[in-house]
Amino acid sequence: MSTPAGWYPDPFAPDALRWWDGGRWTEHVHRAATTSPPQPWLSKAPTAPQQARSPYGAPHQQYPPSQYPVPGVKAIATPDGQALGGLGFRLLARIVDWILLGVIGTIAAWSPLQTIDAQVRSAFDVWMAGDPERGSTLIVEATRSGAASTATFILLAVSAVYTILTVRLAGATPGKLLFRLRVRDWQRPGLPSWGQAIIRWLGCDLLGQVVPFYSLIDFLWPCWDQRKQALHDKMGRTVVVRKR
Repeated sequence: MSTPAGWYPDPFAPDALRWWDGGRWTEHVHRAATTSPPQPWLSKAPTAPQQARSPYGAPHQQYPPSQYPVPGVKAIATPDGQALGGLGFRLLARIVDWILLGVIGTIAAWSPLQTIDAQVRSAFDVWMAGDPERGSTLIVEATRSGAASTATFILLAVSAVYTILTVRLAGATPGKLLFRLRVRDWQRPGLPSWGQAIIRWLGCDLLGQVVPFYSLIDFLWPCWDQRKQALHDKMGRTVVVRKR
């Protein structure tokens, strides 16, 4: 049976504790001989030490993770030891969600999308008839028509219901559930709050519609972030983890 994740006596430094992630030692170190001040990523001061047992069987005082993660070092797990989700699986989960949202959104917005399609086809017919300037004008008008606004509203509404409800009630979108990923608060396990689920959607889908290149930056942000958080995760104070 593997030793549970936690802070244990550092085998490389006798005066320190090192984070054991459940399978190996990590680079996160806590100096047991001193009391560290609360760090900015903690909402409240560390609790009192608790009795625990090291991977070698010797009991010791387990200290709270007041120095976790170490500034400048990428975290591999939450303070309570749940592993962060891999970026590859997160990409696959997002692709699955995009496909499902595309199918559901197309069905929900079928009528205005048909109207837009007819307007664009008519514009191309004018273009091919030898009047490209008029054709271009008609295409622009089609993208700014009432049907386009209606379709955009429906697609955003579908995205909001799909994302907010599944994250709040199941802890993950269908794509994340498929790849055993979950969304949770950085400091505590369990389901995100309604506020966190809503803020994550606002910081991802809604901002992606109004801010140029935001979606690309948001998508790439976990590649260099210390907690593998996208921008919408930072807004909602959440992280993506692997299911225990």
